[in-house]
Amino acid sequence: MTTIGIAVSSDKLHAVLLDGAPPSPQVVAAVSVACREPFGGPGDPVSLAAELRGAVPVSALPGAVITMPPPLTYLRQAKLPVSDLARARAIHLAELEGNLPIEDAEILSDLLPASPESPETFVAVASSRSLVERTVEAFQAAGIRVDQVVTDHAALLYAASGKVPGGALLLAAVPDILLMKVSGGGVGAVRQFPAVLADTPAEILSAVSEMSGGEVPAFSIGDLPATLAGAVPGLSPIPLPEGISASHLSAYGAALAPFLPKAAGGFSLRTSAEAAADRVRSSRRVRVAAAAAAVAAALAVGALQFSVWTSAGKVAKARAQVRREFSEAAPDVRLREATAGVQIREKLASVKRLQKELGTDAPPVVELLSTASAALPQGQISVREASVEGGRMRIVGEAKEAGLVESYRAGLSSAFGRDYAVTLQGSEGSASGAAVKFTILVEKREAQRAS
Repeated sequence: MTTIGIAVSSDKLHAVLLDGAPPSPQVVAAVSVACREPFGGPGDPVSLAAELRGAVPVSALPGAVITMPPPLTYLRQAKLPVSDLARARAIHLAELEGNLPIEDAEILSDLLPASPESPETFVAVASSRSLVERTVEAFQAAGIRVDQVVTDHAALLYAASGKVPGGALLLAAVPDILLMKVSGGGVGAVRQFPAVLADTPAEILSAVSEMSGGEVPAFSIGDLPATLAGAVPGLSPIPLPEGISASHLSAYGAALAPFLPKAAGGFSLRTSAEAAADRVRSSRRVRVAAAAAAVAAALAVGALQFSVWTSAGKVAKARAQVRREFSEAAPDVRLREATAGVQIREKLASVKRLQKELGTDAPPVVELLSTASAALPQGQISVREASVEGGRMRIVGEAKEAGLVESYRAGLSSAFGRDYAVTLQGSEGSASGAAVKFTILVEKREAQRAS
């Protein structure tokens, strides 16, 4: 398998093409182009694509993973009421809104996996949605298919995977200075500093001392400035792979992303362009299904018309049967004259209305309960009672703290989607004060508006 990693920096674009999987992938090519403007202009990806094709003559380049540099990203540490990475991703955006120097609608973010020592504390890495999308569009216009977008933090974890012990402090210059406290495959803390601060490293060294606490070994990867390399006691350098220079370190890590999805918890910055493509594909599937249903309906109508044309006697008997059943059910009501097809459509509509009133058009009870169970957060929380009536489900339970109740409500809202409204009807402490009792109502939004 051949992969491309592309690193964006303020003055250059770097690319590494790898052949084969870890632990010993072969470096096929490592190229760079100077940026015409900071972090690359529209023509720079075209120049990089030409360099790649010159190094490896192929008809089509393989998919690429782009990594965004620290100056284009923001870091925030968030303590969440869940420890599961998937659930944390679903609710962490609320912690970032209003806390970043970009509009809330522009926030594109993801979480690095938490360390075992603090499983509910996550590091969020965010960037501007429009910036990421413009970058992706520029490379795709140059003929480079973009499969994934990560940041230098994740690329650094990929590059150092398997080279540091379970708990360590990792320092890198990419060329900005990154400090990462890693433990058990997770990240406990991250700091990033502009490269110019290495000339007066007091602030960086203070962060190193604070993050390491003198208890974990320190490792460096890439070319650290001498002011840092000589000031951190016991610093062990990680040798770079053969054929990779320090300037290509981030691109090398990005090229490893398809092989090491667990090294950074599957971390990626998913662009809204990809989400839109998914919506287009979903819409296309809906249109295909609708077309198939329309064809089936047309065939059914054609078969019915053919039957009517060839079996006039059967149609007359069917019409008489409908009138007889109606007269028996409502002897005082006169049945108006109508075709059998019209009456059949009216009966179908009546059945649908009845199903909606009775709630029998709702998902099966087992499906509702299964979804509610899967949304339970980790922690001391339990469900005492769950009742289902049509498309409405009432959940009664107890939790150790109010935060778990809100986490469960948010998880239910995410699991059931926009078609359902999830409301916390009641939440109160028990008489002993050891638990919080709660009642959550899950109901279809259509039913809610009708009531």
